[in-house]
Amino acid sequence: MKKWYLSYFCFLALLLSSASHAQSERLTSVTKNPNDLSYFDITIQDEGLLNGTYKGWCGDWTTHIEHDVLYSAKFYSSYAELPEGLVDHPENLDEVNWILNQHFVGKTSPTGLGIYTYSDVQLAIWSLLDTFYDDSTVGPYSPERVEELSSNALRLGSGFYPKCSQVVGILLAPSDRTTGTRVQTTITEVPRNHFPKCVIPDGDVEL
Repeated sequence: MKKWYLSYFCFLALLLSSASHAQSERLTSVTKNPNDLSYFDITIQDEGLLNGTYKGWCGDWTTHIEHDVLYSAKFYSSYAELPEGLVDHPENLDEVNWILNQHFVGKTSPTGLGIYTYSDVQLAIWSLLDTFYDDSTVGPYSPERVEELSSNALRLGSGFYPKCSQVVGILLAPSDRTTGTRVQTTITEVPRNHFPKCVIPDGDVEL
């Protein structure tokens, strides 16, 4: 009798595990941020911790992504080991996290260069992560403000790690739901306290 029960519960555990791995598809889409507070908004639709809408940034200028289109996605912490090619310069993700946590958009430059725009921030992020990029997909910006942001990030952001009350950059690797073709890597700002005990997960399995 005990052996029968043991076999039954092993089978049940296997069945539940299979159901868990066959959970609903993890989806993401990007839309214009209505207040120009970020490059776009990122919406995540799934049954995991990240379900919701967040401010988002482009992490790969050379690859396109359509607005208002649902993509399958895998998620990675910016503090985890990343798949090769997800971003050109992952060694600068500490500095990008530093930028995200200063919430520069709408603030005034302390050196009299004017008010920071989302385009200033996006170009600074590209300067840290991308090998090739230009300003063809952003709005008004100042080259001087971009340089100020990127140089300060390199000077102050090396080794940066967000506190529990701050945000962490989560990288998304979206792909076409039909063809599986990868599209643009995106970065979303997720409050660190969104995660249990403020522990930043490593990657897709934990998220």
